[in-house]
Amino acid sequence: MSYQVLARRWRPQGFDDVTGQSHVTTPLRNAIRTDRVPHAILLCGPRGVGKTTLARILARCLNCEKGPTETPCGACPSCDEIAEGRSTDVQEIDAASRTSVDDVRELIEAVRYAPSPGKHRIFVVDEVHMLSTAAFNALLKTLEEPPPRSLFVFCTTNPEKIPFTVVSRCQRYDLRRITTADIATRLEEVCKSEGASLSQASLNALAREGDGSLRDALTLLDQVLAAGGSEVDDARVAAILDLIDRRILFAIAKACVEGDAAAALEACARAAEAGVEPRRLGGELMQTLRDLVVLRVAPDAGLVEGDETELAELRSLAGSTAEARLRRMFRALMREQEDLAWAPQPLAVLEMALVRLATLPSGDDVGALVSRLEALERQLAGDGGTRGGGGGGARRRAEMPREPRQAPAPSAESPLPSARPHAGSPLASAGAEPEQPVDPAPVAGEEAPTVTLPLDAPLDVVFDQLRRFAQESNRGLFAALEGGRLKARTPERLCIVLPESFAARRLSQRRDDLEEVCRRFFGGSLRVEVESEDGAPEQQAARREPSDLARRRRQQALDHPAVNDALDILGGEIVEIRPLDGPHT
Repeated sequence: MSYQVLARRWRPQGFDDVTGQSHVTTPLRNAIRTDRVPHAILLCGPRGVGKTTLARILARCLNCEKGPTETPCGACPSCDEIAEGRSTDVQEIDAASRTSVDDVRELIEAVRYAPSPGKHRIFVVDEVHMLSTAAFNALLKTLEEPPPRSLFVFCTTNPEKIPFTVVSRCQRYDLRRITTADIATRLEEVCKSEGASLSQASLNALAREGDGSLRDALTLLDQVLAAGGSEVDDARVAAILDLIDRRILFAIAKACVEGDAAAALEACARAAEAGVEPRRLGGELMQTLRDLVVLRVAPDAGLVEGDETELAELRSLAGSTAEARLRRMFRALMREQEDLAWAPQPLAVLEMALVRLATLPSGDDVGALVSRLEALERQLAGDGGTRGGGGGGARRRAEMPREPRQAPAPSAESPLPSARPHAGSPLASAGAEPEQPVDPAPVAGEEAPTVTLPLDAPLDVVFDQLRRFAQESNRGLFAALEGGRLKARTPERLCIVLPESFAARRLSQRRDDLEEVCRRFFGGSLRVEVESEDGAPEQQAARREPSDLARRRRQQALDHPAVNDALDILGGEIVEIRPLDGPHT
């Protein structure tokens, strides 16, 4: 066939034609100009960024009749032979098909001969990482001390597989992925020369699909021109290349940000009707969310590629919501994206993911949430003192304003503070911003202040407060209370239940210490009883429940919407699941 594809016809013939690799072309130019060309060069980088092209340009610069020169003439016999791949002084070797020691021996034998008729013997080894270990070892000596006027140029997409002994003998240059803007500019130049007319949006779409590879982008352009002729509109380009309509992506992102789940589902349906795979649509939407986060944080840093119209729309959308919410949307979609590959109904999974993104609450900063929870705890203690004990505790706080006592940092053996609002508790119905009474700090030589809690306070809240108090005054007792719960509380009696009889016996042996801590915590003497879950008939029955029932209950807790909303808002993870009326599971 006589037709030559665009990727070959528009292969750069000089350093000036190379796109997006000035950090490599500049030192190579200077090396030629100052006669400091090394005997071995390693060119690394992804596909289609110009590794083999640079090797050929370097060969032409060294063997041109006017050279060595950084601007080969391109008209002499040597330049023509190198460009056509028939020069005897420039040998290109495919290491993917010639990997053995024997192939390297042939190369070593060829290095001995002087260049003729050129000025240098140049060996270009593509995919050099495919050589065997024995072949690399056979090449080491020649690579370190080659004959005069010899040059090895190694090209690879995987430099990690090359032995360090080989890399250390070469000057390494890492080629980068070419930016979308540079690829689009190059495609525009090619279209003008080919007499083709494509819009800037289509050129940008081709550049994005090239994914940093100019060769891939030129191949796609060749495909578009072959199918649509010299004038191709945007819809035709999208149909030929099976591209996702950017307007649909923006519509989905906008609907999710604005909380319109119905609009997000409608846009998703349009994409499905166009034949877009759910996993691919999810991946593109993740990239769009990434662009929104970047534009929200650094709108003028130039970190998002696209034309000005598209960037203006994205900036406007990014500015309509908080950066933290955009990050949570990205994280939630990423989790769902991992399941799309294995889901029996990928489209349904993606639709539910979009509904979740659209209904994701705005949430507050984690630090602000923690501060509010601590304020609610303090209000519970203050309200309880007013209702249950005649206000003695509250009066003491008013009379002794001091710095608040800082809660101890959570350790590996202590759970996070679990004093949280419960349904039916005073905290759950608190509507106004609570007052923040100041807890008195213990004075040297004095006991810790009395903590007044109402008798109707939730038992788990009381127990958590008691454990935190014990953590400050008696670390060993704090550890002994791990896993327990408060079964009953009266003005004269406490009943603490532990899950195992061994733990209950161990705590019983420390009853005096426990009663002393309780006396200081509650402000009066109490009789403390310690029981074990092993002796409770209802707990024995619970242990005999089938394991599959227990698993279902755990799964119901994990699937509860309130639990998932809390995880999204706080950015946390589930550490422990316990039943409301039973032992740990």
